[in-house]
Amino acid sequence: MRFIKRIFYALCLLLVGWLFNFIFNTQFVLGVVSGWLMKEGYDNIARVLLNLI
Repeated sequence: MRFIKRIFYALCLLLVGWLFNFIFNTQFVLGVVSGWLMKEGYDNIARVLLNLI
């Protein structure tokens, strides 16, 4: 029983860490792409991407 609890706890930690990493990496990529689009003059598209964050 103790072994099953530890496996469940480890899987929960893995899932939470993966979701946390996914959310922050997505925000980072959207920020970089938006900045590049603003630099190139596509302000409307960049504004839409920034509003997603």
